[in-house]
Amino acid sequence: MPIEAGHALLAAERAIPAVEPARFRKERRAERESPGHERCLAIADDKGTVLWGSAGLRQRLAAAGLPFAERDPCCTALACSANTGSGGERCLTRLALADGAGLSPRRWRSPDADVEAALAAMVVPAASGAIVVFDLGFLDVDVGHVMNRPVADVEVRALGPLSVRIDDRPMDGDWLQQRAGQTFRYLLASRSGAARPEAIANALWPDRGPAAIANVRYCVYKVREQLDAGNRPAQSVILRSSGGYRLDPQRLIVDVDIFHAKVSEGLEAQRVERLDDADTLLAEALELYRGDFLADEPYADWAFTEREYLRSLASKALAARARIAVAHQRLETASACLLRLTQLEPFDSQAHRLLIGVCLRRGRRTEAVRHYNALRMRLARAFGEKPDFDLARSAVDITSIDV
Repeated sequence: MPIEAGHALLAAERAIPAVEPARFRKERRAERESPGHERCLAIADDKGTVLWGSAGLRQRLAAAGLPFAERDPCCTALACSANTGSGGERCLTRLALADGAGLSPRRWRSPDADVEAALAAMVVPAASGAIVVFDLGFLDVDVGHVMNRPVADVEVRALGPLSVRIDDRPMDGDWLQQRAGQTFRYLLASRSGAARPEAIANALWPDRGPAAIANVRYCVYKVREQLDAGNRPAQSVILRSSGGYRLDPQRLIVDVDIFHAKVSEGLEAQRVERLDDADTLLAEALELYRGDFLADEPYADWAFTEREYLRSLASKALAARARIAVAHQRLETASACLLRLTQLEPFDSQAHRLLIGVCLRRGRRTEAVRHYNALRMRLARAFGEKPDFDLARSAVDITSIDV
């Protein structure tokens, strides 16, 4: 076993029982005390590569038709696609890393559904990056009673106008435009932590005073009514704790999170000069960016910070794709990326300069002049300034411009 994996295993032995529900711990304890039992553990690095698996796990997976080998992707070894929601992140390692603390116990099935277990995961810091420790409890009884978390089923598109689907069924409707929809939007913007009822009330209805707290409770009830159909109350999309209300990250597939992950991976791939991988990841991310975060709530102060951050990420992704396209002489792709970039960043002189240069390289002189004049008038109206570059020189060396 790798040294870091060994350290991770020791940490997980102490930490995983602490996150298991009491009834689940009781079942697992009985199983561990049974003759010949060996704990079923697997360890993966932050890229999803399996570093180690216990003998008990190997035996159980082999019986389920899943041959286990070190250095395999976790998605192969642990059948990730069969145990994650459709339309979102399909890797258990990435889901664990996205949550930060790992995965609460959830049902795990083999692809043919003949073998079931309760799976939990713990994220452990390591010198070379985080390591994820998976703990699978293969029970020889029906695991339906185990208090596991559900597979993510609520798909939220928040880049652009808000849209919600459950198992590919659209859940949009009047409720999204009413107070329940406003509450859901606020919780979505605050999904990294719990939001106190007072904070929700002050943000959404600051003029209503203490009476707004009752509004919050009622709106939470209405959101649950819309999105919890067919689920037990304990599996509600909105969790309640002493800190307030929060959306259950185990039930959510949010386009914002997928977008963020793909942009980060794409920019890192570009940094290490894996340009084909970078271009693919950035293109996939930009397909998700249909507009600003919660675009149908444009004046909400509580959404401003995330909206601007995501807009800046989209700008970085577009600039990176444009640089890659220019380097490979894919000028049509570069032009499309730069046009979109200048729409996001209308006063970014360097982006406009590169766009005009690409237009001139493609022989689109009229288009280049039109972009230049639009920038000139925009700068004059807003700042009383002129562009800091000359139109005639824009095609000289577009590869030297740093967007």
